[in-house]
Amino acid sequence: MNRALRIIFSRYGIIVTILVLVLGVIALANRRQETPLDGTNGIDSSEGEATSEGLLEDDGFATEGCEGDGCFTDAELPEEAVDTAVEFTEAWLNPDGRSTQGWHDSIEPFLTTDSADAMEGVDPETVPAEEIVGEATAEGLKVGVPLDTGTLTLTMVEGSNPWTENGWLVSAIDWEQS
Repeated sequence: MNRALRIIFSRYGIIVTILVLVLGVIALANRRQETPLDGTNGIDSSEGEATSEGLLEDDGFATEGCEGDGCFTDAELPEEAVDTAVEFTEAWLNPDGRSTQGWHDSIEPFLTTDSADAMEGVDPETVPAEEIVGEATAEGLKVGVPLDTGTLTLTMVEGSNPWTENGWLVSAIDWEQS
């Protein structure tokens, strides 16, 4: 026991202890970067504790990876994509006051599978707006929908999910407060 303590408290033992602590902090920081932005902290629960603070800031993620024949230029985004974006926005605003799961079920048919998974457990009370106040405009693959407190920008892709076959879906949601 005496020998073990002598090794631990020697200068080499202290260096190893500090090294283990530094590596532990780095591992925790990397794990924190992998935490989802939906407020659930990686916990699979229908009672996520999302906050509206994350909706007020730019998340810095760009999700414009369009490949293949389904890509459209600025002039080619069809009106049905804009209509889908407006329908999604109407459901996203939650005018019927649905519960968390009911709200998620109402927006899920408009989302890609990845986006739907990311929105799982988000509280509809964190939606930072109440009504659409203008016409939606398309620019590239993005549709901007003016709301009473800012602009909702939706990235649209053509595809399918378990609820929709070959239609326009929301692949990314960005909020800019005015």
